[in-house]
Amino acid sequence: MKNLKSIAMATVLGLSIAGAPAFADDVPVSIGSNPVGNTAYQWAAGISDLVNRKVDGVQMTAEGTKGYVANVRLMLNKDIESGFSNSKLAYEAYKAEGDYADIEPGQILSWMSIAPIVQQVVVLAGSDIQSLDDLKGKRVGMGQPGGTSMLDAEILLDAIGLVPGEDFKDFRVKLPAMVDMLGDGQIDAFMWNGSIPLPPIIKLKAKKDIRFLPIPTAVSDAIRTKFAAYSEGDLPANTYANQPEAIPSYRLGNVLLIRADVPEEIVYQATKTVMENLDHMATVHPAWKRVSADSILGGFNAPLHPGALRYFREAGIPGIEEFAARTATN
Repeated sequence: MKNLKSIAMATVLGLSIAGAPAFADDVPVSIGSNPVGNTAYQWAAGISDLVNRKVDGVQMTAEGTKGYVANVRLMLNKDIESGFSNSKLAYEAYKAEGDYADIEPGQILSWMSIAPIVQQVVVLAGSDIQSLDDLKGKRVGMGQPGGTSMLDAEILLDAIGLVPGEDFKDFRVKLPAMVDMLGDGQIDAFMWNGSIPLPPIIKLKAKKDIRFLPIPTAVSDAIRTKFAAYSEGDLPANTYANQPEAIPSYRLGNVLLIRADVPEEIVYQATKTVMENLDHMATVHPAWKRVSADSILGGFNAPLHPGALRYFREAGIPGIEEFAARTATN
């Protein structure tokens, strides 16, 4: 992979007189997502296709990965230029805190905030599991290692006092595998914190009657008190077919990050292209219907990449100056 720092000057010099991007080479920009077929992969593929068609000289690609946790490390290792993650991991990586205390701070910056992810706990309609407490003694899918959903599941289970391997049998596999296992009776429930609606759950619901377990307010309040990155928010009514009522839950910021060393002009042009084609992105995945100028900064606590900041200022994104001032002191 080419060293992006070495092409920064070529990027600027390569702009055409008319102002359209004309980079000297096909600049590689890969977007880490999650396993192929899951939501973030669809997003990354949609962004890549759009930018490649609209911005000459940039070769953007969607990379299937183990998930949001893995994406941060892949960026830090310079295996990818950008990646989807959540607001908690994004801030820790920027500050070099928590699991990232071994790195230099400031390597990972904010780019765009997508629709928040919602914690979902799924059982078959005929299950005797009526509440989170009933998961004790059951077989529970928690998501795959390297994915943020597995970590979110651990946080939720800790909040209700259940220990994996002791209080229940845990299965740490990908969402499509958990969906198949629940449908086949190999597990009793699964948890996934993801962007709604989730295609594998849509497919499961077309074949099986399922229910979503409510997450009591006391539980979500305890989680939000301990981890400020989480926020209030139900699973909205009619997210899935035959789901007429909202399900009590909570949310986490779902964000696209980018390395600080990606040239400003590339990020500016890519940001402009996505923001000016949100209607197209909504055809890629329904979550993009909820992305707007009012939501694009949501959930971020780390500064924006200069290229994104430049475009958002030009576009007059609401609250951009307040955001820039706040994150500059974080």
